[in-house]
Amino acid sequence: MEVKMNKVFIFDVDGTLTPSRLPMTEEFQKFFQKWVTKNKFYLVTGSDLPKLQEQMCLYDIEAEGIFTCCGNQYWKPDPSIVNVSAELIYENKFELPPHLDLFLNIVLKQSPYPHRYGNHIEDRGSMVNFSIVGRDCTQEQREEFFEWDNENNERERIANIIKSKATGIDAVIGGQISIDIYPEGCDKSQILKHIEADEYVFIGDRTEEGGNDYPLAKLMEGKDNCSFYQTEGWEETQKILEKLSD
Repeated sequence: MEVKMNKVFIFDVDGTLTPSRLPMTEEFQKFFQKWVTKNKFYLVTGSDLPKLQEQMCLYDIEAEGIFTCCGNQYWKPDPSIVNVSAELIYENKFELPPHLDLFLNIVLKQSPYPHRYGNHIEDRGSMVNFSIVGRDCTQEQREEFFEWDNENNERERIANIIKSKATGIDAVIGGQISIDIYPEGCDKSQILKHIEADEYVFIGDRTEEGGNDYPLAKLMEGKDNCSFYQTEGWEETQKILEKLSD
């Protein structure tokens, strides 16, 4: 008798299942809703639960579990991610050290990027999200900063300085406009110990070193029952899933 393997998929959200900070496209929604009927999956995002619900709330997609704030909060949906009564299984608390808060405000003033739109240091309880352009920017303003940062690598430089100045603190690039800040080791890699499976597949858009998907990809590297894929967006994610289903 053949024993069926317990295989789970783990997805980043922004840039993987959805355009950054936007809902799923109608095209991908139709594909994904059909795909999830035959597969088990978890979500792991740097966003908090309310932001995730803004992107996913229109779709009846039932995840096995949801890890927000880079794995520092774990939610069990009841019965799906649209349900605001999802049970909080654990939460790692984090408070930004005063000297680091001061440093971020100095960086915010001194950055050569010319535009600021508000909500630059966002406390999510389990991590802090820092953005030069500000999270209140429009989608067009977000794209403009992303293009500028790809040429100037400012976020990478800031993240490296944070890690050198603050002992026990990690800083990684997340999404298009921000940096995720949390205690060292409290990253996306921590979620694997909470997921029981025979095989794990992870798909994310920031699996390169310095990205917020990197710690999980690095942990999976070399493990026989683990694989990970770098994606450039939902279109490529769909192609990866179609190929894995062949």
